[in-house]
Amino acid sequence: MAFRPDVEVIKFLKALDNEIRLKIVELIINSSPASFSTINEYLDRQTGKEVNKGTLAYHLDILVQANVLDKKLERRPDDREYSQYDITEYAEEKLESLGLLIRED
Repeated sequence: MAFRPDVEVIKFLKALDNEIRLKIVELIINSSPASFSTINEYLDRQTGKEVNKGTLAYHLDILVQANVLDKKLERRPDDREYSQYDITEYAEEKLESLGLLIRED
């Protein structure tokens, strides 16, 4: 038997080792995609306190870098950009294989 750590999987698991990031993933799986402001409002309700936007950006960046979330910039009619986050196929597959995601058909 040999142990060969997969850096991508380890990075993925470390990204999920945080309560705020787990709440973000839960929201996006249940109602994807989600905008930055939608995620921020959700976390404020879930935690009962205001989540700093810098803190949220930090957690979202970790999830994007670990290939848990995909970030897309969209342009509004007023020509402002906003971020939309969605779960990646990689994350869906990993969460399903770990028994953390159950598909309801």
